[in-house]
Amino acid sequence: MLKYINQVDIKFAPFSPSAKSSRLFLARVMTDKARLANPGATINTTVLSDPNQDPTINIIYRDGKKLTLRPGNKNIDEVLYVVNKHLRRLKEEEDFAA
Repeated sequence: MLKYINQVDIKFAPFSPSAKSSRLFLARVMTDKARLANPGATINTTVLSDPNQDPTINIIYRDGKKLTLRPGNKNIDEVLYVVNKHLRRLKEEEDFAA
């Protein structure tokens, strides 16, 4: 996943019920396998003290495209679908160029 991502910024209140998908997404991008795919990727986490604040995920892809998600009412599969949508296009471009 991180192969085509330069930066991930995640903001959430850890004990808020709306932060579940943000926590799960953070766990996915912090795996050893994901980190080895792109060791130069920057992952920033901000812990919010107000549980009423909406969690956010900001992603900057390798081609400069920016994505902002508000995953509060989404499950992890929906979040991954949105993030992977542009990743698939980048992978296809790379495969086509090779």
